Amino acid sequence: MTIENALSSPQKSTTVRANSRTATPRVPLAARVIRLSLGALSAVSPDAAGLAAERLFMHPRRHARPDHEWALLSSARMFSIPNPDGGALTAWEWGDDGEPVLLMHGWEGRGAQLGSLVAPLVARGFRVLTLDAPAHGSSPGFLSSFFHFARALESAKTEVGPFRAVIAHSLGGAAAAWASQSSALGERLVMIAAPTDLRDATEEAAQMLGLRRDARERMEARLTRRFGMTLDDVHAARVAPQMTAPLLVVHDENDREVPIASGELLARVWPGAELVKTRGLGHRRILKDPAVIGRIVSFVAAPASA
Repeated sequence: MTIENALSSPQKSTTVRANSRTATPRVPLAARVIRLSLGALSAVSPDAAGLAAERLFMHPRRHARPDHEWALLSSARMFSIPNPDGGALTAWEWGDDGEPVLLMHGWEGRGAQLGSLVAPLVARGFRVLTLDAPAHGSSPGFLSSFFHFARALESAKTEVGPFRAVIAHSLGGAAAAWASQSSALGERLVMIAAPTDLRDATEEAAQMLGLRRDARERMEARLTRRFGMTLDDVHAARVAPQMTAPLLVVHDENDREVPIASGELLARVWPGAELVKTRGLGHRRILKDPAVIGRIVSFVAAPASA
């Protein structure tokens, strides 16, 4: 593993390389069946297909929690955070004292997926917290979205923060930026493989579901009515330029879920942001890589003037 400077853009940039490769994802049988069904429905009734697609788009799958996550959580103190959308969110805490640092997962993820950061941060004197977003992991619910994530982050700040830092993965990173508009979630932010344009997500969903263009437009229109704003309104290029908190962007050049162009754009439009590029870690292995973990911990622990 090597780390080398690559000052090819205005923001500071680092490249972290690994020799592993990202495997080509396989499409589950159930997804193929849904794709055929919605594809046929969109040809007959775009409105009905748009309604069904919206529900599927906001209905995250819950993946089984692996043993190493259970082991990590068994060493934590469990508590709850009010969910602005109803009920409570399940959260965990490590460390007795120190400034709080929040770990936030991405879509269909769990807070413990960022567990490799817990021990190093606690060793540096921080109190580390994580939560499962609405309808994710151990938190109740059936529907979730970018805005559910953002409201959960705002609630966590009210209950526990403000944070020394918020370290967020994928959609959690985009939601952290949105939630920081009125008042910063933390003194520093780390965004790992974060998307900048949510239209990429609706486009990917439309392709997976076999939606025709008119059905996809119906789905996006329903999302606009539900949340009171368009997908363009939450684009990083609109949100980031007004931010003042130091930001570390970490993104893999081989990420197949959120292309490296998103990380490059985010670092370019966020004033003073630093970009760390990795190679060969993909969208999730990046969360466990020792070099990446070390770089993030150093950024979080750096003096305020750094």
